Amino acid sequence: HAEGEGNTASGRASHVEGGGVDPLGNPAPNLSIGSSSHAEGVGTTASGFASHAEGQNTITGAAGDPTQGTNAHAEGQSTTASGPASHAEGNSTIASGVASHAEGISTTASGVGSHAEGQNTEASGEASHAEGQIFDGNRTQAIGTASHAEGQATIANGEASHTEGRNTTTNVGALAAHAEGQSTTAISQGSHAEGFDTFASGFTSHAEGNSTTASGQSSHAEGQDTSTAGFQNAHIMGRFGDAEEAHSWFIGNGTSALARGLGAKWLASSGEMFIDGANYNAGGADFAEMFETADGNSIDVGYFVTVSEGDKVRIATSSDDFILGISSATPSLIGDSAGLSWHGRYVLDEWGRRTYHEVTVPAVKDPDGNELIPEKTEIQPVINPEWDPQREYIPRKKRPEWVPVGLIGKILVRDDGTCEEQGYCWPNDNGIATKAEKGYFVLKRTGENQVLVLLNSQPSTNVLDPIVKLEKLANLKEQGYLTEKEFQIQKQKLLDS
Repeated sequence: HAEGEGNTASGRASHVEGGGVDPLGNPAPNLSIGSSSHAEGVGTTASGFASHAEGQNTITGAAGDPTQGTNAHAEGQSTTASGPASHAEGNSTIASGVASHAEGISTTASGVGSHAEGQNTEASGEASHAEGQIFDGNRTQAIGTASHAEGQATIANGEASHTEGRNTTTNVGALAAHAEGQSTTAISQGSHAEGFDTFASGFTSHAEGNSTTASGQSSHAEGQDTSTAGFQNAHIMGRFGDAEEAHSWFIGNGTSALARGLGAKWLASSGEMFIDGANYNAGGADFAEMFETADGNSIDVGYFVTVSEGDKVRIATSSDDFILGISSATPSLIGDSAGLSWHGRYVLDEWGRRTYHEVTVPAVKDPDGNELIPEKTEIQPVINPEWDPQREYIPRKKRPEWVPVGLIGKILVRDDGTCEEQGYCWPNDNGIATKAEKGYFVLKRTGENQVLVLLNSQPSTNVLDPIVKLEKLANLKEQGYLTEKEFQIQKQKLLDS
C-alpha cells in the first residue's frame, strides 16, 4: 500500500505514506522495501522485515540485505536502525547492534543489547551503556561487555567496568573496574580510581584524591601525590609520600613532588609505629606497664604497689622497702599491654625480638580456575604453634588479674587524710598514702581521701628504724597480709640491710 507523493511500497504487505519534498523543496520520497515494513515521513526507508522508519531521512536495515534491520525502528532525523530489533531515535543516531538502542545526537549503539544516549557517545560492547557527550574531540565510549561510560570523553574498556566524569578510563582486561572524576584511570580488575589524575593499577586497588597512585594489589592511596609504590595491601594518605612496605599504613608529609616524605607509619613486619613530630601528646599523665597480681585478684586504682613473687605484684605496705608504683586510672602510655593478641603469638628470640621466615603464598583463582594473582613468596613472622587463632583473646586490660601500674609521672593515689601538699607520703599497711618525713612528693590534694603525687625514678628514702620495721612486719603477718614465707623473706632483707 503506497500513499502520499512519490513513495514506493515494494515489500510484500508493506506500507508507505508521506513523502513529497524536504524543507528545501528537494524530492524526498519514502521507500518501504522490507516485507511487512512501514515507512512514513520524508525521505525515509524501511528495508528490514517488519521494520518501521519514520521522521526525516531515517533508515531501517540495509539496502540489498534483507537480514539487516529486522523488526527495527528508526525515528527522528537521519537515524539508522540496522540491527535486528534495534531502535534509533533523535538526530543522526545509529543502532547497529542486535536489540540495541541509540538516542540523542550522533550516538552509536553497535553492541548486542547496547544503549547509547546523549551526544556523540558510542556503546560497542555487548549490553553496554554510553551516555554523556563528546569532549575535546573524544567520544564517550562503552567498549567492554556490560560496561557503562558516562560523562565527557570517558572510555570503559573493561568488562563490567564503569567510567564517569571527564576523561576517565578503564583498561582492557580491567574487569569490574571503576574510574570516576577527571582524568582518572583504573587498569586492573576490581580497581577504583576517583578524584583528579589518579591511577589504580593494582588488582582491587583504590586511588582517590589528586595525582595518587595505587599500584600494589589491594592497596589504597589517597590525598595528594601519594603512592603505594607497588606494595600489596599498603595504605597511604596525606601528601607527597610513598609507601615503604606491604600490608602497612603511612601518612605522607612531604612538601612537594621532589621533597617527598612521611609523617607517620605503622609497619606490618615489626608491628612498630613511627611519628616524625617532636612530641606525642596524650591526655593521661603517667607512664605505666601491665603487671599480673600475685593472688589473681584485681587491684583497684590509686594504691601503692610492690613486687611480690617473681614479676607479680600486690598492694604495698609500710614495711616494703621497694615501691614499684601506683595502680593508675589514666596512664598516658601502657607498656606490655598485649592489647591486640596473645603475647606468645609469635616465636621470639632470646631478646624478645620476632623471628621471620619466607612463606609461599598460593595463587588466587576465580571460580573458573583463571589465575587472578600469581603465586609469590614473602617474609612473614614465625607463628607460635601454641597460638590458637580460633580461641577468643581477652586483652590484659580487660582481665581482673592484670593491672596498669604507673611507674613515672603524676599519679592520683588514695590517702588517709594526713598527706600535706608540698610534703611527702609513703604507703600505710593498706597501700594508702600517709604523711611521711620522706618518700613520694605530694603535689596537691585533689579530694578528701585523694592526692596527686609525683613518681620520678627513686623516691626520697623513707628511713625507718629496723626494729620498727620488724614490728610492722610481724603485725602484717598476724593480720594475714603476709604469709610465713613472705614474712621470712622480708625479715631477712631487713636483717641484711
